[in-house]
Amino acid sequence: MLDFYNINLRCEKTWSIFSEGKTKGVFQLESNLGRAWSKRVKPTNLEELSALIALIRPGCLKAMSGDPPKSMTQRYVDRKLGLEPVTYFHSSLEPILGPTYGVLVYQEQAMQIAQVLAGFNLQDADVLRKAIGKKKADIMAKVKKSFLEGANKTGIVTKEESEEIFSWIQESQRYSFNKSHAVSYAKNAYWSAYCKAHYPHEFFCSYLRGSEWKQDSHEEVYELVNDAKINDITIATPDLRDLKKHFYIKSIKNDPVIRFGMVDIKGVGSNVVDKIREAVEQCGTDFDWKFFLEVLCAKKPMINGEKKPKIINITAAESIICSGAVDFLHKSRQEMLYEFNMWNKLTEKEQQWIAENCKDKSFLESLQACQPTKKLGGGTSNVKRSEILADMITLVKNPPHSLEDTANFIAIKEEKLLGASINSSRADYQSEDKVNTTCKEFLDGKSGYMVFGVEIKRVNTYKIKKGRSKGQNMAFLTIADNSCAVDDVVCFPEEWLKFQNHLQPENVVVLIGERDKKKGSLIIKRVMEN
Repeated sequence: MLDFYNINLRCEKTWSIFSEGKTKGVFQLESNLGRAWSKRVKPTNLEELSALIALIRPGCLKAMSGDPPKSMTQRYVDRKLGLEPVTYFHSSLEPILGPTYGVLVYQEQAMQIAQVLAGFNLQDADVLRKAIGKKKADIMAKVKKSFLEGANKTGIVTKEESEEIFSWIQESQRYSFNKSHAVSYAKNAYWSAYCKAHYPHEFFCSYLRGSEWKQDSHEEVYELVNDAKINDITIATPDLRDLKKHFYIKSIKNDPVIRFGMVDIKGVGSNVVDKIREAVEQCGTDFDWKFFLEVLCAKKPMINGEKKPKIINITAAESIICSGAVDFLHKSRQEMLYEFNMWNKLTEKEQQWIAENCKDKSFLESLQACQPTKKLGGGTSNVKRSEILADMITLVKNPPHSLEDTANFIAIKEEKLLGASINSSRADYQSEDKVNTTCKEFLDGKSGYMVFGVEIKRVNTYKIKKGRSKGQNMAFLTIADNSCAVDDVVCFPEEWLKFQNHLQPENVVVLIGERDKKKGSLIIKRVMEN
């Protein structure tokens, strides 16, 4: 059992999780905001990780200071990376702000400043902290007065300096953390990152199991599956033979994979899995297509000579087929879905007769053998039933559409039922002569002339507020192929104006881009609709 209190706190593999922004699932840093700032800050110890967690609060992100104006968060990053000198506004602040590069991060620092500059005792300093947190104007006015009067008495800073200091204390501390809180959060963040680095299958399996409790469980599954792909973790579709209810780890050809459980399929409940397991135990049989239809999907299945209630309803059966849970039967999902729908149109008696008399026959042969006569027990003896069967036989021989699985069909069904496409992407049919790069190759560092065949997953537009392009729109996108998804995709105004009609969610396009040398983003240069 892993002893979290004695793990290596200097593990390079763990700290690389933070520096590379691969913090999906990492405590406090799993959001897009957390991932982006983690990549910028690149923490290498608990002190810096604590600061990062505190710095991504609204107060530090919104509090602007200096010339040019920067948020407290950005100023911390720039100073840590040596992009601007570390200054302290006043020499008296250096002992207090030294560990955070001259940036006010924690509540305790604000309290210490009030003690040093304004002569506050601990009680008065705590009143300051509470007043800022509660954002009550009347209390804040009193505290400010006390601070300025105290600063005047100590004479360490001028009146103008004390007013300036109080203003950024007030702004930055509005939603700030106390340090003890941030440190405890940092430890939890490090522990979860350590698990992700050293026990990735267990990490992702655990988080996927927890996705059902999220407000948007399908979105959470999508994000986690994509992150697993980025980290070279294989995710597999459910398997009816295992009958595990929730995500689990399975060894396939000596390699561990994370497989969806049956209840992780939309439309399949825990009670359905229990009934399937009971039927399998009673029949003592291996799964095959005839067992799936004639027992699990029968209107009144016969088990050990006894008629039983229906085991799998229509919705659950279609979900099981289209999710890939019966792919081991080596029939296309389209074909299985088609035959299931035909099977469901048979009467109870016709299904029972086929189950009893056509054990070695194919589905088509079973239909051909079934004649609705009272003698055979295959249903009613009316002519209409014979005509219906004849039509079904014709449709099985000559389906109105192809029963081959397409990448698009599989991707759409898996996204709907599982939350993410596992075996294919809507962009899979892009010809190899068009594309030279996958999303995963880009994330692994490929650069130069890159051509992608991708689906547009998300688009966020932004109106530029200053500079030469002020008032123009640009866009930030997420693109995906079967290798993974890329979030950090930028389309500048000129290209957005040309290609915005192509760059819409669910569109499949051929995209040409290049890597931004400074930020590493993918910059869109040209788009061709597929």
